[in-house]
Amino acid sequence: MSQENSSQADAMMKLGGWLGRHQAFGLIATRCSAADAECLKAIRDGGEYKQLGLTWDQFCTQHAGISRVSADRQIHCLEEFGANYFQFVEVMQISPATFRLIAGAVTGEGLECNGERIPLVRENREKLASAVAAMRPKPETTAGAAAKIGLFRRRLEELLDEAHGIANRPDRRPALIGVLEEGGQSLHQLALALREKTLVLR
Repeated sequence: MSQENSSQADAMMKLGGWLGRHQAFGLIATRCSAADAECLKAIRDGGEYKQLGLTWDQFCTQHAGISRVSADRQIHCLEEFGANYFQFVEVMQISPATFRLIAGAVTGEGLECNGERIPLVRENREKLASAVAAMRPKPETTAGAAAKIGLFRRRLEELLDEAHGIANRPDRRPALIGVLEEGGQSLHQLALALREKTLVLR
């Protein structure tokens, strides 16, 4: 057997091994596990599927039984969050965006919330859901938003007062003009962008 054929055979054996493990994990779990995601990552990164003349997209649908988008999403979650994400979703459904908000509080032993560690088991599903809801950023009230606008206005007025003070120094005026022109353009562009968004929402 030539070296090229031997290399191709080794690649096919390696691919078959990873694919077999992926299919086995798929039968064990109703959702993708960390081990399943690791198999998909190894297959994608190894590139042995190319020996079959297939693209990653084709391999996923024809041999792995999963779309390329789903496979890439699972691999990305593995790379970003590790096994904790998959352990969590085996207990309750959670989006990557929501998990990102609580990832720092999740360990292999559970979810830390208000000094309590909640084990990641199905019996704690409702408790975990309540903890996740409590850890989400709270929507800002109208009063809170108005207070922030008022604070921003006061800061802007203070900056303008400070600019007037600097303007009394002739040697600093050229630099101040540059800062004000640049800042004015940025503020104008922000105002235009916000106006466009407001019109779209109407």
